[in-house]
This record gives sequence, C-alpha cells and structure tokens, in this order.
Amino acid sequence: MVESTDSEDLDELYRFWAGAANNKRPADDAATRQKIQQLMADPEVIDARISKLGRRLASILDAHLAAPRYELAMSQIVENKQLAYLSSYDLEAALAVLCRHGLLAPSKSKEMQRYGQRGYAVPVDLGDAILRRRRANRRGVFDVFALRGHLDRLYTDPGRTSQTPPSRIRELYKMYSNEAASVARVERLPEGLRELVGKAILQFGGILPKGLFERMETELPHWNGRRWGKILEESLLGTVERLDLTRYGIQHNDETLLVFNEVALAWLKRVAVPGDPDRPHDEAGLGVDLVSNISRFISYIMENNVRFTVRGEIFKTTEKRILQELIPNPGRELQRSEVLDFIYRFCRHEGFIETTGQRTFALTTRGRDWEPKSLEEKQRALLDYALEERSVGGEYFHQARMRRIYLRLLKRVEPEVWYDLMYLPFLTRNTYLSNADDLAVEDYFTARAGDGGTSTPMEDLQRLAWNLVGWVRKRLYLLGIVDLGYDNSGRPVAVKLTRIGAKLLGLTDPGEADGPVLGNLVVTPDFEVVMFPSGDDAELIHDLDRFCTREKVGHLIHFRITEKAVLRALAEGMFQSRILATLERNSRTPVPQNVIYSIRDWGRSAGLMVLDKQRVLRCENGEVMKRFLQDPGARPYINKTLDESGVQLKKNHTPKRLKSLLRELDYLVEVEE
Repeated sequence: MVESTDSEDLDELYRFWAGAANNKRPADDAATRQKIQQLMADPEVIDARISKLGRRLASILDAHLAAPRYELAMSQIVENKQLAYLSSYDLEAALAVLCRHGLLAPSKSKEMQRYGQRGYAVPVDLGDAILRRRRANRRGVFDVFALRGHLDRLYTDPGRTSQTPPSRIRELYKMYSNEAASVARVERLPEGLRELVGKAILQFGGILPKGLFERMETELPHWNGRRWGKILEESLLGTVERLDLTRYGIQHNDETLLVFNEVALAWLKRVAVPGDPDRPHDEAGLGVDLVSNISRFISYIMENNVRFTVRGEIFKTTEKRILQELIPNPGRELQRSEVLDFIYRFCRHEGFIETTGQRTFALTTRGRDWEPKSLEEKQRALLDYALEERSVGGEYFHQARMRRIYLRLLKRVEPEVWYDLMYLPFLTRNTYLSNADDLAVEDYFTARAGDGGTSTPMEDLQRLAWNLVGWVRKRLYLLGIVDLGYDNSGRPVAVKLTRIGAKLLGLTDPGEADGPVLGNLVVTPDFEVVMFPSGDDAELIHDLDRFCTREKVGHLIHFRITEKAVLRALAEGMFQSRILATLERNSRTPVPQNVIYSIRDWGRSAGLMVLDKQRVLRCENGEVMKRFLQDPGARPYINKTLDESGVQLKKNHTPKRLKSLLRELDYLVEVEE
C-alpha cells in the first residue's frame, strides 16, 4: 500500500505516522516509504496514532476491524448502525482521511469486483497488529505467556471467516500442551533457533529479551525477531514481540522472545530433575533446628532479664550470649545472627514477648502456649509468617503472591528428589505473569502511582525469579521445608522437598512405615543419646532438642542429657513423663536406670508439681511446697492441705486451666495423664 502512494501524498502519510516531533521526512521517496513501513510495524506507534483518531474516524476503523478480512462494501458502511449519525459528505470525507493515513485502502478483492461494488479494507498486517495490541491491553499478558491464551486469540479472531467452537479449542489445547508433543515441536525447530529456545528456557525460564540476547554467547549472528516469531507461532511454541510490563510494576520494555508457559514446563521437566548419578556435590539441610532454637530463645527470655535499646533492639552483648544457646550450625545460607534476628522478629510479631517498664522483655501467655503445641502447628505458624515477611528482598507485592504460587508448585514435585534450583522459580514467575490480570497487578501499581504520577518498577524479569530464589534459600531452607544442593564450587544448584515439608504441605509420605519400626536411639549410662537417622525423625529430633544438648551432627546425631536442658524443658511446659516416654519408646535398648533416676531427681529438685484429675497437687520438694502454701497468689486455689507433700485444690477450674494459672505464678506443674 505504501509503495503505491503518490509522491505528493507521501508528505501527509509521513507526518501522520512520524508525529509532530519527527516531521522532517527523508530526502528521497524510497527512504520515506521504508521509514513509514517501519513506523507502521511498531506496536507503540500504532497505539499512539490510533488513540489520537477522533470519534468519527475511530468508529469507521472499528467497523472494518470487526468485519471478515477487515473488509466492508460501501453499502455495508452506509447501513452500519454505529455510523448512522454520519451524513454522506462526512462519511466520504472520513474514508478519504483514513485512506490518506494508510489505515484504509480501496478494496481489490474478487468479491467486490465480481459484484461491481466499491469497498474499503484495513491492510491485513496493520489490522492484525491493531487487534493484537488491543487484546494485549484488554486481556493483559495471558495471550502472550500462555499457549491457552494464544489459541483463544488465534481461533476467536474476528478477522477469521469462521469461528471455532470452545470445545474444539479445548481439544486443541489438550493436544498441543501435552508434554511429549511440546518437546517434539521444540526438537523440530531449525537448528540455530532450537538451541536458542533451549537456552532461553534453561537460563531465563523461556523469556529472553533482546537486550540479554545481545550479551549472551550464541552461534546466531544477530537478533531476527520477525522470522523467529513467525516460526514459533506457527509451531505453537511461543512468539516474539515487544513486551511492555511497566504497567505491571516490572522493569521491562523490550522486544522479547517468549516460550509459552506450558512448553517451558515440558522442556524443564526433561532436564530439571538431576537425581542419581547427577546428584549435587554437597547437601545441606536444617530440619527442625529453627523450632528448637525458638525454644532456646524463649527459655533464655524466661531465665534472664534481657534488656533492649531505645530503638527496641537487643543489646549486642546480650545477643552474643543468646547465640551461644542456639544450635551452632545454620548452614551456608545464613549467619547465626541472621537466625536470631528472624527468631526475634517472629516472637515480637506473634506476641510471644512483651516489653516491661524496666526496658526488659517478659514472656506473654501466648509465649507460654507456644511450647506445648505440636511440631506441625509450630512449623505452620512459621511458614505463615515467612509468607508475609517483607525483609527478605524484592518488590513485596510481587513476591508475596509468587511465594504462594511456589508452594502450590512445590506440592507437585516428588519429595526427597533433587530438582534444579531455578526449575520452580521460573515456572512460578511465568505462572504469576500469566495471571497478572486476574491478580489485579496493574490496578495496584496504577493506584500506587496516584493521579498522573508514575511508579518506577524496581524488579526486572530475572530479578523476579532470583528474589524468589533468595526467599527459598533464606526461609524455606531455614524452616526445614527444603534442603539445598551445591556444586563442587559451593554454589547452590539444586533443591529438594523434605519429608517435613511434604507433611506440612499436606502430601502423603509414601516412605512412611505402616507398622512398628525398630527404635533409633541408644541411651548410654553417661547420658549420651545417639540417634540413627531413619529419614522421618523430625518429631523425635524436636523433642530431643528440648531436653538435650545437641553435640555432633553427621551420619549419626549425638545428644547429651543435661540437668540444665531438662529444667529448661520442664520450664517450657514439657512434661517429665513425656521426656521419659520419648527415651523409652524410641530406644533400641532399655534406658539406663541412672538416667531415669537423674531426670526424676532433677525435676524433684526444681520443685516439679504433679496435678491429678481429682485436683490433688503433689510436690516432693518440701521448700517449694512450703512456699506454695504461703503464696498469696496460690491461696485462692487451695482447698485444704492433705499432708507434707500434697494439697487438695478447689474444683472451680479444670486441671489444665489450673496448671496454666499456677505456671503463671512460676510453679512447674504438669497434669498427670
């Protein structure tokens, strides 16, 4: 169409497409025509020019875009209800303006010639480009990132002569999204493009901007987006187009090679599960260490006056003392001080500790209720907190939503199997982008920018995935939900879902034994506890950490029962009966009698009280019992004294409630089972 434009009409055509800022046209007509064609192929220029059309011109253009092949006879234009308000003169004038701007051209189809009618049509390439941009603006990025969106766009195009029923589109999607079919289509690509697509999926998750391509090593000589886009779309593998995500709060506005999310998933599945013999060079996991460390932190708060600064922070000297109480090995991802910082912020957020008038911390009722909870309840509370945490990095709005998507995808992997570290983060990012409109991402960033304002995006497409990886390494690893694998240079390269994580996410554990198993503890007379790991020891390790000191971790895990650790467990609410039951139930050999006697003697020396179902409270420590009888806080609960070691309490409260009330008065009370 541009080639057939007369020289005298080129000036107006160039001025329209180039805009007021670039109204100086090239010297010769050939260069002018080439420049106009470039401008007419630029999606942003198309958007700008179409948006400036008046109501009359836009209505006529829309009528043509809604017609098959973007073509209307003059009689159809006149009879169009949306254009009925135009006089014949206005209609002819508007058609002439659209033709001079290159948006319409006299129709030369055989149908028009056969019936001798005059008609107009939008150039096919231009019409496709306009509708593509409108769909992108209307439906967001789903059409671009997802094969399903591409098929919907392809087969519901108003320019097609016949419409495909939804049931047929679903059948096509099922056929083309099949993993084997997707991989086969990638392998049939031309050699150079096939390698580029594979590299784009593995290194960038299937989203390769032109800017990154120009910096990467590849055998392809230059960027050829038009050709690649045509091949990828015809193969139903992806597309190449200019992608502007700034309105979604993402720093990206570049021509981009996109592999559909379903295809990227299929290709990643082939290479993202190392397994044997490609397992990582080194492995690291924390198990239930975080939960155990929280117990130790709470115990330190109970036993010491922990002061804080004017800014609400723990003094550095006190931090060093607390760090000595924590399990010493936080792995490669975190410093011990970072673990303590997380524990402190979690306890403050959950209301476990509160400030006093002396600028010290005191344990609250919620803090006392923490220890009796099950391991799963504790881990779920920690996971809920980590999902909403703002201090890990990245744009919080994006990351908070991507974290939940990551956990949904994590449920689909096999527990205890190594996966490439970037496998799920790339899929998470792509899934998030595909659903950006459903999640109202654009609305949020538009509102945050304010009227007429702008919000500068902080994350690009790669940082979206890498910040999520940082959260996995700093939080899911800390919670024991995943283990990390490292190559021989110490870089994290793989991740696996642990048994702890699988249970927490609601997955059944196929490795869990149905019947009784041999105990995996050996308790020695010198108070050492040696544990033989069985792969599902989280609950046992958590219990041992509460009343033992962990000494060595390797093929075997060594604990030491100490008086300090046992008293700490009793103070935190762990029953003496549970301590003894944990040892006896899991030990391969009988627990030495001196160990059992010592644990009971330590409890007796600490003033342990036992309350039975009849509300009879007994304590073998005479001094503690004497103090209890004289305590003004305890008197309202005492009915009568039975003997030197026992009292009858009033039955106004349940035994469990009485235990809680007396523990608030600093008495070690446990309910007899």
